[in-house]
Amino acid sequence: MAIVGMRINRGLQLRLIRLPGIHHDSACILLLGSTSSAIIDPGTSWYQVNVEARIAPHLEGRAAVEHILLTHRHFDSAGAASHLSVIHGADIRVHMAATNALSSGDPFTTWASRYDSDMPIVDAEGFEEGESIDLGDTIVEVIHTPGHTVDSVCFHIADRGAVICGDTIPSASHPSRADMPTGNLIELAESLEKIRALKPKLLVCGRGEPVKGSDAVDAVLSQHIESVEQRIESQGALPDGWPKPAPTCHWLTPEPAWD
Repeated sequence: MAIVGMRINRGLQLRLIRLPGIHHDSACILLLGSTSSAIIDPGTSWYQVNVEARIAPHLEGRAAVEHILLTHRHFDSAGAASHLSVIHGADIRVHMAATNALSSGDPFTTWASRYDSDMPIVDAEGFEEGESIDLGDTIVEVIHTPGHTVDSVCFHIADRGAVICGDTIPSASHPSRADMPTGNLIELAESLEKIRALKPKLLVCGRGEPVKGSDAVDAVLSQHIESVEQRIESQGALPDGWPKPAPTCHWLTPEPAWD
């Protein structure tokens, strides 16, 4: 898939660029502000040199990368964080509930063991609900959205109506798993409602293409919430016909497929 770039508002300087993930990697998101830039979810350590090569052309003439932001602790999102932090001299930030697991290279709750991989040591600064990252021409707010993991967060860019979701919403047509270490279906339902209350116009998903437009976003969130509520009612069981996900798959595949 080709690199996808989106200029959220032509009258403002912020640029959001989504680099689709390689193989197991989550999508890597670049937020290029007027005074500083951030990289969100750089992916596994397997492709970290390739990811940096893909990022570099987009940084030409832009503010320096000062932050590596993580939506959650998993290897497929956070494995390359230390490598990119060294290259750019940037800090790494993640929800405080994930800092111990990342600083110890925990292979289990980071799910690195399911990839037959080591989890690189990640020394990250913890943030909490409501904290913000100033990129100069915009503010990025941390929204705590546990469910996929206890430390999962989304990043809300209020003046653009955008929410960067990570694996809380892997894609419009694939709901998130909550059966991995520290996951919780009830919390996931609450987190999706929290996102819907923000009334976003743009969802940047952890895997699939962005969802654009208020009506489309609301329809996607409603379908995901309904799916989680059904799984809660069935005590976590998948609906009939849905295949069991592979260990390295962080999302579910509805059958029949969602539109």
